[in-house]
Amino acid sequence: MFTGTQFGRYEIRSKLGEGGMGEVYAALDPVLERSVAIKLLPTEFTLDDDRRSRFRQEARVVSALNHPNIITIYEIGENEHGSFLATEFVEGTTLRELIKRETLSLPRVLKIVEQTANALVAAHHAGIVHRDIKPENIMVRDDSIVKVLDFGLAKPKVPIGDEENNENNRTIPGTVMGSARYMSPEQARGLEVDERTDIWSLGVVLYEMLMGNAPFDGETTADTIAAVVYKEPEPLVDHLPNIPSELSRIVRKALQKDREERYQDVKDLALDIKDLLHELEHANSGNRSGHTSSSPNFSENPTMIHRTVSGNHPTEQHVAVVSEGVRPHDRRKVSRIRTAVAVSLGMLLASAIGFGFYAWFDSPARLSDTAFVKPQISRINTDGRVMLPAISPDGKYVAYVSGEIGSRSLVVRQIATDSTITVVPTTPLNLQSIGFSPSGDHIYYTQTNNDFTISTLYQVPTLGGPSKRMIEDVDSAVAFAPDGKQFAFVRHIPKTNDDLIVVVNTSTLEQQEFISTEATEYDFFVPKLAWSPDGLRILTGAGLRQSGFVTRTDIVEIAVGSKEVKAINSREFFTAGNFAWLADGSGYVFTGRMTQNDAVQVWLASYPVGQLHQVTNDLNDYVDLGIAGDGRSIVTIKGDATGSIWRYSTADKTAAQITSDSRNVEGKGGLFQRTDGALIFTRNDGKEADLWLADADGKNGRALFQEAGFALDPVASRDGRFVVFNLQKDKRSRIWRMNTDGTGAVPLTEDDPDIIDLSPQITPDGKTVIFQRRIANEDRFKLMKVAIDGGKPEVFYENEARGVFHPRISPDGKRIAFASYDMATFGKTLHIATIDGANFGKVERDVEYNLINGFVWAPDSRELTILTNRGGSQNLWRQPIDGSAAAPITDFKSGRIFNYQWSSNGKDILIARGSVNNDLILIRDGLIGDGTSDVTKRQTGSRRRANS
Repeated sequence: MFTGTQFGRYEIRSKLGEGGMGEVYAALDPVLERSVAIKLLPTEFTLDDDRRSRFRQEARVVSALNHPNIITIYEIGENEHGSFLATEFVEGTTLRELIKRETLSLPRVLKIVEQTANALVAAHHAGIVHRDIKPENIMVRDDSIVKVLDFGLAKPKVPIGDEENNENNRTIPGTVMGSARYMSPEQARGLEVDERTDIWSLGVVLYEMLMGNAPFDGETTADTIAAVVYKEPEPLVDHLPNIPSELSRIVRKALQKDREERYQDVKDLALDIKDLLHELEHANSGNRSGHTSSSPNFSENPTMIHRTVSGNHPTEQHVAVVSEGVRPHDRRKVSRIRTAVAVSLGMLLASAIGFGFYAWFDSPARLSDTAFVKPQISRINTDGRVMLPAISPDGKYVAYVSGEIGSRSLVVRQIATDSTITVVPTTPLNLQSIGFSPSGDHIYYTQTNNDFTISTLYQVPTLGGPSKRMIEDVDSAVAFAPDGKQFAFVRHIPKTNDDLIVVVNTSTLEQQEFISTEATEYDFFVPKLAWSPDGLRILTGAGLRQSGFVTRTDIVEIAVGSKEVKAINSREFFTAGNFAWLADGSGYVFTGRMTQNDAVQVWLASYPVGQLHQVTNDLNDYVDLGIAGDGRSIVTIKGDATGSIWRYSTADKTAAQITSDSRNVEGKGGLFQRTDGALIFTRNDGKEADLWLADADGKNGRALFQEAGFALDPVASRDGRFVVFNLQKDKRSRIWRMNTDGTGAVPLTEDDPDIIDLSPQITPDGKTVIFQRRIANEDRFKLMKVAIDGGKPEVFYENEARGVFHPRISPDGKRIAFASYDMATFGKTLHIATIDGANFGKVERDVEYNLINGFVWAPDSRELTILTNRGGSQNLWRQPIDGSAAAPITDFKSGRIFNYQWSSNGKDILIARGSVNNDLILIRDGLIGDGTSDVTKRQTGSRRRANS
């Protein structure tokens, strides 16, 4: 077909290529104004009714996966040209082209394999076996996102010698090489295949990326198949002597000819790759810690390798630095060491020797001098859906909350055996905190009531049993005194907006008010306390706020006797929390960040000097923390969120991803569609949130408003003149207005550090902006209004007994919906009012909803679109304002919904959605093995030698 040819509703733009599975063309879908790829299937495929039917069924299943690493299928159809697929158009290169063009760093290799494995996890879970994993079917986008192609298309039943003809494959006269290189032994023998055939093929791809050539090759297809069935691959270590042993093990296990000895589930392979990548990132950050330069992302670093160079001289070891994009000169020989594999052993050896001499001769007595100098970090959960970690005093068990919002349980896992037991069954209520008793026999946890307003403390046996209700109104985890006879917690007092530390008798549960922030210079206590091993002090964080913004967090000790509060941190932290003492009281660990733009890391501080040691050092956030009784094991959560913008069609009930997945999570802070179809959305890089503009299909994204700070909640006037948004910068939160092209940005509300303005809305006539406001020292929000052309803000609605927030104006301009909370009970209610604030009506909530992105009006102004967490999955529901029963709109099985808004056509919903991956991380002190410090062993040995 030629450029410009009409192919159904599509317009052909160019031919992309062809192979055994047909011809592929770039095309334009003029209806949705997006680029697509058209795969025209071969005639022999079309004539096989059974194969065509099976393909259509599998394609339908794949199209429903909506996985970020699987190419999206838009349409399966037939016309006068034959059977075809219309898929998303991926801007990038195949892995085959990438291998030819560039030298890949080891982290990049592992990330490609991890993403490919994640795609296969989703497919296998849906009952689909790919059968043709190879570099040609793996696309790497320009932003490094991997897309796996041709799910369910390739079959092993092809005549030998008549496989896919591809210019990337080495051609021998009289034969054509293709997929045979990547066939599993059972596939090559014509046996029935299952998911494990894909694991083999991915192992071959990994081997090829490392070595520069496939492990099984021959002059003919028959020779290659014979090698696959009978020949063992050359060991990686023979050519890459410094390859990590764990990576060699992973490759060997993936390439076991007996599939019973292979990985049985591709998820296990993905997790092993993820663990190895994490270890390499941590090792790399440690190697850079002494450098004065900034620490870039590990994935962008050149990595040192040792390689054996053959020539006329005796073999010798050379160290070479291989950067991405630099091709070796001799591809046939030297390029077998294709990838930068090992971390610089010289640097590791030097650091190890240096520490060894220090440990041998210095004989430190304090645990804080040696703890976590060489941390060993590993992941101990399996699904990335965990929070609130705790570790038993003996270090043998970890407890955590598992599941998604609205469907979580409390789980205990034995570290040595990985066996688990659910001690608190799945509940829609929020589990707020957990911790072990000093004996390790019980777990104390807090759980909200049905209205999510007050948390109650419960006690449950560690290995299961009935939960016992203890104390109501507990707003933190409990911290036990060293003798276990008392524990302390934080309670927030809404009426005065103070935090109170309460001490409780463990036996009688008698409560005693210990100290309130009212008696200190601080505005709040961090809700995680730590009682010192000597029982004389309680450690916590105490912070200052200005207009609701945290300006500083100090690490403070509170004397148990005198109640004196004293800051002990040697450096200033923006946030600090999750404190836990070392066993001997010589220091403590905590999570914190020094500036708002830093990632939250795990730190160790000596006591009382406050000398700091950074235990973790990477780009992830570590949230919450627990420590074993010996002070040698830490459990924490490593968090990572990714997401993108999707368009959900209410007509055909399908969702299509329209922007790329990224950690910027586009649209999380707000999104909408202009009347001309263009998208405006937030884009958060962790340091600031900007407003971006993109075409209706999500393409051609570019910055619209960039200024230091966080731009949130953008909305547009119907006349197309203005965009109004909330800008948080310089410890102010104000309402701003700009032209729709991003020019003319001006504030609409006062420059007052004591005022917080949020959540703007524009009335349908485009003349007024309604927003919520809180003034310092006031305990509630009220609704305000200001002219869109500027002027003095005025009160729109306030209630002495209730705080009101989250205003949403109906499309017809007749009503406003907003939420409120009772100042005494914190009970929350959803209100519908006329636009002038009179004649209230009320919708009783019969489904749970998220108060941040909790509701928007539907286009007909007769119902609200709300976010629910039913069944452990987040979905959008319709809630009629007359109070009748709610009904589902979307049916997502997984993932989080961060934000959403109806599109300008009133038929589609724009949804910012993605995933939050929380890994349970165990950090062990690298100096311990059998429970005795290696330092102690060396000191003991040296003394014995001295006495002999």
